[in-house]
Amino acid sequence: MTVFSLTKTFQDICPHLHLQEPLSKHTSWAIGGPADYFADVHQLSELIALRKIVDEHQLPIFFIGAGSNVLVSDRGIRGLVIHLQGEFRQAKFEGSTVIAGAGMWMPVLVKQAAEHGLSGIESLIGVPGTIGGGLIMNAGTRDGVLGDVVESVTIVDKGGVPKWHTRKDLEFKYRHSNLEGTWIAQTTLRLKSADSTIIQQKIDALLSYRSKTQPLGTSNCGSVFKNPPGDHAARLIEAAGLKGTRQGGAIVSERHANFIVNDNKASAQDVLTLIHHIQKRVHDQFRIDLVPEVKQVGDWS
Repeated sequence: MTVFSLTKTFQDICPHLHLQEPLSKHTSWAIGGPADYFADVHQLSELIALRKIVDEHQLPIFFIGAGSNVLVSDRGIRGLVIHLQGEFRQAKFEGSTVIAGAGMWMPVLVKQAAEHGLSGIESLIGVPGTIGGGLIMNAGTRDGVLGDVVESVTIVDKGGVPKWHTRKDLEFKYRHSNLEGTWIAQTTLRLKSADSTIIQQKIDALLSYRSKTQPLGTSNCGSVFKNPPGDHAARLIEAAGLKGTRQGGAIVSERHANFIVNDNKASAQDVLTLIHHIQKRVHDQFRIDLVPEVKQVGDWS
């Protein structure tokens, strides 16, 4: 299939298609080169049709949600980038059950659940990502993770066939699940009834703590490294004297050492170089290998 015919096929399926879309507009680090094709997908029928084309022509794809937890190459991403919108950003409440689209922002879902008197996901209030990304990495904090309340997940499988994974099919671990590489459409969560006022008080407390300990209002991806067993990445980075360390336009946050901030038009290479520097310093001083939580994606050739 020629580039022209492929473009026409994508446009016929998805009216909200962009060519050479700068991914810096869609990442919380404000970093990233262009995507060959960038599709704002609003309906399940569009997602199913795209899956069929991608499978038929073996095209590379990448799902981008809130753009947190990813470091996109300065060269961008080859192939198709899918951005879930429309019905994928909605939630349906049925008693203590919530059916949430994969494109829904986690803090929005937390607030809506609180309004319905449902508890169990308050820990996600400060996680700047979507439900789909949250499922893949089992997002959360020390107060709880998304996988704790998942009842089922609906994906679009090979050939565009919808498939339901029940709880027994799913594996959730620290910053990992067996949903990596799947096309997630929605999830069903089982929450608990509680007093809305009490839920809101817990949310307010979590947001207050976050505002005091994290560099809010800056361009960052969230936590850069996973916590090693029995320790915290932020403590190790700070103990290594790395707060305020700069590489080009990227800097280790003075407020929270496990955050790297795009302080002045940082490139992806600036951030990657700083990540490697942090890993080396921590290993040299403490003999601990920090593993990135952020995913490095795109064309790094």
